Amino acid sequence: MRIHSSLKLLYELPAVGLVLLLSFFFLWFAGTLAFSQVSWPGAFLLSFFPAFFVASASGMFFHEQSRKGGFFLIAVFLPFLYFLSFDLGILRANGLLLGLLAGGLLDWQALHNNRFNLLTGYARAGARLFFFALGVYILVLVLELMYPFSGERLGAFLESGSERPLDLGLALLVVLSLYQLTGLIRDVRISDVFIYGPSRSGKTFLLLALYNHFVNFYGGTHREIILSYDTQGKLSKANEDRLRIESMLAEIESGDMPRSTSRADMAMYELSGKKGAIPIEFSFIDYSGEYTADLGPENYALAVNKLDEKLERFNINTIYRRIGTISFLEQLKKDYAKELQGEFHDLILASIYKKMETAGKIIFLVDGDYLLDYHLEGRMELTRLFGLYSRLMDLLGSDKSYALVVTKIDKFKDLSEIPEESAEAREIEEEIYKLLSKTDTFREILHRARKVPIYFYTVSVDATLTPQFSKEGKMIEEQQRITQIFPWRVGEIAKFGF
Repeated sequence: MRIHSSLKLLYELPAVGLVLLLSFFFLWFAGTLAFSQVSWPGAFLLSFFPAFFVASASGMFFHEQSRKGGFFLIAVFLPFLYFLSFDLGILRANGLLLGLLAGGLLDWQALHNNRFNLLTGYARAGARLFFFALGVYILVLVLELMYPFSGERLGAFLESGSERPLDLGLALLVVLSLYQLTGLIRDVRISDVFIYGPSRSGKTFLLLALYNHFVNFYGGTHREIILSYDTQGKLSKANEDRLRIESMLAEIESGDMPRSTSRADMAMYELSGKKGAIPIEFSFIDYSGEYTADLGPENYALAVNKLDEKLERFNINTIYRRIGTISFLEQLKKDYAKELQGEFHDLILASIYKKMETAGKIIFLVDGDYLLDYHLEGRMELTRLFGLYSRLMDLLGSDKSYALVVTKIDKFKDLSEIPEESAEAREIEEEIYKLLSKTDTFREILHRARKVPIYFYTVSVDATLTPQFSKEGKMIEEQQRITQIFPWRVGEIAKFGF
């Protein structure tokens, strides 16, 4: 579920009001700009750019993070097109149609490839170019009024009492303000989703559940790279094979638990699929140990510098550019296995942070075991975890979407008779949400959700398991082992990526 969706809209109202006000003034002063006197190329550009922006804005409305930029373009350029057409009659049909076509093709490219950053990037650059050129044009008109430049001419100019200089000055101010507001058109990297969770938070099982969902519903495929060393510091093919997705699934079906990663292991998985024509990609990094408290720009830079010292054939800029990719890990495995020798701390830390920086959406996992122990140590651990997640959201910025996913919910509730799309399933999610809302650091995240898109989900990898809470509220000591992947509400996480 989306947290505080209506409040986020409320916080955006001042920006909406400012855009509408400037749009009104833009039209008010447009009559002073003598557009009717522009040449044919100028008329073509005046037709092309507004049409291009209006068409581009239509595509931006398909994604929440770009919607504000789309509104900005529509609010400014749709009335402007109307003004040019009916008040001045200088619109050129070829420029108008070409602009609509170019904007429409860009929309299709963004939707088809799930790459809204292309759409927002071109629209923002084009809008800035338009307002810059218009500002220069207004400045030229002002200078023409003062030409030839002399003290007498300037005095006559100031004493003339004409309103045109004032109108041009105000028009220039409005155009410069609109140039500044093009910052509302923000980059959106929607198709890249990174899933992060501390040790024992259920990353591996969630990976397998999402893999199951991708291959069954989204025509999914996967890529993986695994680095695993034995006790002699050499790459271990046997250990590597056990960390492959197919091996972990086979072990579950045979009644065994998948092998956990050790400190000499590192694995990266990418799940890819399509919903209709829209592609999506989820990334996991599996590792042993705890990194949440160390994630930050300073530690990231320190880790990259240490890698630079160890990887002599790479320069530091190359490491910054390629860290966090499967191709980079493949090259390290091929050419630097001896240098790494299972020492993955810096590589893992740098890879995680780079993934968080570049992803458009980030999923933070919350270990459902903490719910069982909520009134003892569970609440303490959740307080610490949500505080760290809140800090990461602050570091990574408001241009991303975030999700908090509570795993292992089958330990808390009997899900075997509850359809994942039912009202009862949503009630369980609401119950967990209210329980966590008693934690101060979770409430801080809720406050962030007023301005940043943040979602909350509860999931299970095997909904057939008997919960550790009995109906009388007493805890059962042990839960049966997972022997199958029977996902519950995992599809909601997949939908979050689109």
